[in-house]
Amino acid sequence: MRKKICGSLVTGCLVTGLILSPAAYADVQKIILPKPPVAINGDVTKAKIPLDKAVQMAKDVFNIGNDYDRFESGFNTFDGRTEWQLNWNRTKEPGGSISVRINAMTGDIVGMDRWESPPPGQQYTGLPKYSYDEGAKLAREWAQKLLPAYLTQTRPGPQPDQPFYGFGQRGPAEYYYVFQRVVNNVVYPENNIIVRINGDTGQLLSINLNWRENVTFPSTAGMISMDQARQVFKENVEQVYFRPSIYGAKDVPIKLVYWVKKGPDLFIDALTGQVIDNGYGYDMGKGGGAEAAGGRKQKQDLTPVEQSEVDKLKNLMSAEKALEQAQRIIAIPPGFKQTESTLTQDYQFPDTKLWRFHWSAQDNTKELNVEIDAASGELVSYNNWDEMRYKQPSDQEPKFTLEQARQIAEQFIKKQQTQRFKEVKLGDSRVGDIIPLKGKMVPRSYNFTFVRLVNSIPFPNNGFNVQVDPYTGEVTSYRMTWWKLNFPSPAGVIDRDKAASLLLADGGLDLSYVNIYQKGPREPRMHLVYRLKDQTSFMLDARTGQRLNYNGEPIPPKSNNDISDIAGHPAENDIRLLMKANIIKSKDGKFYPDKNITKREALELLVASRGWYMDSSTMDDNKIVNAAINLGIIDSQAARGLGDELTRLQFAKLLINTLDYDGVAKLKDLYQLKIKDANEIPDELKGYVALSLGLGLQTGNQGWFLPNEKIPRGYAAASIVRLLKVQK
Repeated sequence: MRKKICGSLVTGCLVTGLILSPAAYADVQKIILPKPPVAINGDVTKAKIPLDKAVQMAKDVFNIGNDYDRFESGFNTFDGRTEWQLNWNRTKEPGGSISVRINAMTGDIVGMDRWESPPPGQQYTGLPKYSYDEGAKLAREWAQKLLPAYLTQTRPGPQPDQPFYGFGQRGPAEYYYVFQRVVNNVVYPENNIIVRINGDTGQLLSINLNWRENVTFPSTAGMISMDQARQVFKENVEQVYFRPSIYGAKDVPIKLVYWVKKGPDLFIDALTGQVIDNGYGYDMGKGGGAEAAGGRKQKQDLTPVEQSEVDKLKNLMSAEKALEQAQRIIAIPPGFKQTESTLTQDYQFPDTKLWRFHWSAQDNTKELNVEIDAASGELVSYNNWDEMRYKQPSDQEPKFTLEQARQIAEQFIKKQQTQRFKEVKLGDSRVGDIIPLKGKMVPRSYNFTFVRLVNSIPFPNNGFNVQVDPYTGEVTSYRMTWWKLNFPSPAGVIDRDKAASLLLADGGLDLSYVNIYQKGPREPRMHLVYRLKDQTSFMLDARTGQRLNYNGEPIPPKSNNDISDIAGHPAENDIRLLMKANIIKSKDGKFYPDKNITKREALELLVASRGWYMDSSTMDDNKIVNAAINLGIIDSQAARGLGDELTRLQFAKLLINTLDYDGVAKLKDLYQLKIKDANEIPDELKGYVALSLGLGLQTGNQGWFLPNEKIPRGYAAASIVRLLKVQK
């Protein structure tokens, strides 16, 4: 029997947790600690819970046996909390480790992580023993037993997408559950309880409390309404030209898109209605600014042979002329020595050649880099690095304000590119690095991004980036990114209101507390904000309204997990199980369980049950058939009649092929069919029917198999769930 490639099984939709009965925290008269001697860090006199009691508590709750023959402990104080850190290791095979954190003042077990090497020969196949929902219940019970005072201040967080690995041998099923802190009926996701459960054994793998005790939360009084927040959001949706930076792709089309200006970092202050500036820009596929997106930052240096050939091209400047041009534009400081002269090319636009020159001071504390377009002689980039600039000034205030520095940056661009300066707008101006001076924060640099406009629409991939020194007013860095491209007409695009509505359709805005670091090395500040909820995309096609990923590719719509036509159906639980495993996908919210299944529909489900991922938005008959052939579910001769309704006999063969049991099924003399209509089964298919019935994949009807009876979709779903429970 041939061996086919299989992944792991529906671990995604299924989980579990076996509840080990935590023992009461009884005082213990004498605790003998394991060898070697305990190593303690910190001041143990602060502990109200002594080490021996902490050890006994952990051993009782997590059933830590004497086979864990190595032990170490630590004592940590941080964020106003003191904790025992207890670590057990099992040195003999199979190895394992258990780490437990206990609040040394209250006795709360605030963390546990367990790892165990699987015993020799241990294999996992089929469905895990417990479902995801069962595991969620057990995870809550663990949190209730160990952290009841904290759990009452939480609510379950969003469920992550559950992975599915297909039928066959797999690793252990592990599932994560998050309980997020709630204050003033507003979620604070950064504080939580995270529980991890093994879906095969029911064992608690980890539980950890992430919680800050001394935090001040803004009141919710005086908040702006959700409608007002949506209006602010709408104002931060922008139409732009977008070109993804895809390595090696030369002819990447420009797209007209709408995107959220700050992407996932768009935080709307719920009290003021202002967008919070956290001092950071958003890089959408290297399109968040000219410097971030400039393909010229990554070069391919030419070999001497290639460089010699390029030098012969008549439309390129020689190195000498390019160097003269660089020296006319940029004053080379006295004492600087030229150490590099290289012809490079843009990795996205190989036809664009650049001369790159490098100078350095004798003590290597200063460097100068200049790039000149080898065809036009234009200054492409300039960077003046001075080590002293990154050391704290002794007692200086900046001589130039941000506004004055912006004017300096604009004058520098105008001097190099008079016409192109008319085709840009200021995209971003911000203080760069921050240094402390006399109890306050002062800037180390000012950074400006000027975005190219095409048809009055921003093209964030192109423009200018300029850095200005706040103390000298010197332009210390400059980069121009300006590609020769064809831009689509803006005619026929949806309006911004429609775009904003589409971007809000997948989850909308959510009210939450967020700890935000703003400009400078300061402590983060708690804000009450409106933010996009559970978004997978912050950009959409300006013509079709379809969501796009970071490479500008369409994102398929989410499957509808709310099926409306299966309530009370005998196969309801099986259908929901397959939905969670991403085996069943519904576009209209229905499954039609009593409708007869076609060969195509059955193949689609069986291919998915083997863990063969296919994008539902691009799935067609050829892809399904090719996948089924590759997996051995059908052969090329059986690839016809995809629209035909399946019979029980045909389905039996497909099920056994999916299990890779077809080699055994062909040994017809091994089987004796004890069904009333056995004579209706062709000899070459009797093994398939016998295995299907024997494994419980299909059931008889009062002793009859009924080989020619058509199969409803609900029946097929139940059979596939039974298939996934087969242990190899």
